[in-house]
Amino acid sequence: MSMLSQEEIDALVNQLAAPETLAEKAEAKRVKSFDFRFNKRLEKFSTNHLHTLRTLHDNYTRLLNNALSVYLRTRVEATIIGIEQISYGDFIASIGVPSILSIFSMDPLPGSGIVQLDLNLTFSIIDRLLGGPGWLPQKVRDLTDIERTLMQRFMARSLSSYREAWSHFLTLSLRIEALDSNPQFIPRIIPLDQMIAYVSCELKIGEMTGIMNFCLPYLVLQSIAGQLSEFQWSGSMMTGRGMTEEDVAELARNVERAEVAVSVELGRTDVALKELLSLAVGDVVLFDVPTSQTLVARVNEHEKFRVFMGANRDKLAAKVASVVWTEE
Repeated sequence: MSMLSQEEIDALVNQLAAPETLAEKAEAKRVKSFDFRFNKRLEKFSTNHLHTLRTLHDNYTRLLNNALSVYLRTRVEATIIGIEQISYGDFIASIGVPSILSIFSMDPLPGSGIVQLDLNLTFSIIDRLLGGPGWLPQKVRDLTDIERTLMQRFMARSLSSYREAWSHFLTLSLRIEALDSNPQFIPRIIPLDQMIAYVSCELKIGEMTGIMNFCLPYLVLQSIAGQLSEFQWSGSMMTGRGMTEEDVAELARNVERAEVAVSVELGRTDVALKELLSLAVGDVVLFDVPTSQTLVARVNEHEKFRVFMGANRDKLAAKVASVVWTEE
């Protein structure tokens, strides 16, 4: 009986393993990873398209900052976070519930676009529209009929700036077709696998910050795709219109109605804690300012007037003697 050498054993093992290895390699060559949603051939927007849309929305944020600052009587800062093309299904899936969505028509372009706003930002806007400081409710809930009407007016004001941003490129007539807080109730304006331009903005209103997103289907912009590729933005277009005389007048009216705190310091003195605790009605406290000298009146903690103290009927009053002018 002959024994196999080590070389013969190794050769036999390699021969038995080789067919399986080759089969695995052949199988690996036949199976390839393929994502039908993001196949390059399915991309509809070119780099030039996205660049033009980015510039258009940059111009929109500048117009929106002016318009909403006057409308909400507080500082508004809108900035573009990014723009990309994704499927409509991915856009719907990314929306949190509840979240405010508005469908708007873009005549003469076919179809509609969508703008989505974070719910926390929505409630802050509503509180400001009702005269509040922008507080949020304690519990997240759906909008009431009155709140829904207020948001429709707010979105109409926002779309007014959106129309103006497009005016250098195309004259559009924008109109809100539907508004809801659940994306499942929003009509399916295009098939889920169709591509859209997804524009994400950060919107800061006072101390509250949230996200506002735009969905622009390619089917809507397809007829002007050539213009989007070739359009050149000039410096005057990028600057925007700024504030008009009507904006300034409305801002002045809002400022005139704003409430401010006015206080007058009667004077100062030092007393012992024992004396302070023993003060009673009718006691007299002497200050370091004579009654013939003017006192300082402050507006929101800023020194503004020199006044004389007195009485008007049954109330204390201050008579303005002079205005304090500062370098500010």
